[in-house]
Amino acid sequence: MTPGGERRAFHDFVAGHQRFLLTTHVNPDGDGLGSEVAVALWLRGLRKSAHALNDSLVPEAYLFLTRDVTAEAFEASLAERRFAECDAVIVLDTSNRQRIGRLAPLLDRFPLPIAVVDHHVSHVHGFGQVNVIEPDASSTGEIVYDLIRESGATLTPAMAEALYVALMTDTGSFRYSNTDSHAHRMAAELLSHGLDPQRIHAQVHSHASAGRLRFFGEVLSRLELMDGGRMAVMEAAPEQFQRHGLTGADTEGLVDMPRNIAGVDVVALFSEVEPGKVKVSLRSTGRISIDQVCAALGGGGHPHAAGVLLRGTRADARARILPELSRRIESPAIGEPAPDVPAARAERSPAGRSSPEGG
Repeated sequence: MTPGGERRAFHDFVAGHQRFLLTTHVNPDGDGLGSEVAVALWLRGLRKSAHALNDSLVPEAYLFLTRDVTAEAFEASLAERRFAECDAVIVLDTSNRQRIGRLAPLLDRFPLPIAVVDHHVSHVHGFGQVNVIEPDASSTGEIVYDLIRESGATLTPAMAEALYVALMTDTGSFRYSNTDSHAHRMAAELLSHGLDPQRIHAQVHSHASAGRLRFFGEVLSRLELMDGGRMAVMEAAPEQFQRHGLTGADTEGLVDMPRNIAGVDVVALFSEVEPGKVKVSLRSTGRISIDQVCAALGGGGHPHAAGVLLRGTRADARARILPELSRRIESPAIGEPAPDVPAARAERSPAGRSSPEGG
């Protein structure tokens, strides 16, 4: 189905159901949460029921978004109740079923109709009955914005704020290569609803603890340069997370820092948040596509920003990831987009967004 056809199917999906359960990927970011909140407010404006339930807690930086819509964190009995109450599910900012974490098995137990709205290139076919997946969009929030406007609904200030957070965070505050004219026009309209961009930016980015900054310093001080300085590699151990009182979400932004090193093409961060679970975050400065490295192992993202969660030690994860990255550094054509992903879309994907599907 064409993108326009999928959008029409999504509007029919919304019209045909009354009680919605919304979710996004593990370790939710500004795009996932902002899209979730905006869709919930949109549906409630249509006199429909909408609850948001995610695998993970809302990071402190985004708690202000939940004033009007509570984004609940997974708890077994709560999840059972929410699935039993709804008659449709909308998944936002991931088209990879496994990325919704502990909610994924419930999709088998409760055979509900599913709609997916996403902009990641690595799972372009989705797993819903309706799949609005547009890799050329700057963010899932941009797609949601278009859908709301197409429906004829009125944007409220709360919806505008949520969508602005989605857009701002996934474009790196409008710095990444996915920031096109449509993104700027969207931002202009959202700001016309009385938003204060300086305040929103501060709310999202001014929550670093002293422990988090020390953690960043520790990890960066042990940075390795490989492949003639073209690949930067970092590791974070469980005891570092424990010592500073941090979680996996607290690594956001760390993997982007070495992209500023002259000559670096690829950055890899191996975060062992707890023993035996390694979150791999990859970034490319633009010359090399890396999303398929993660997609082959069950993760995904964008051509220049991707992630995957692997079982095993950091050494195991390095052995699975680094040789493939080295291969792509030597032969960049290996990572070119597949034929069904137009090159123009790859060019508009972010060269290092903050958290690709939680990576």
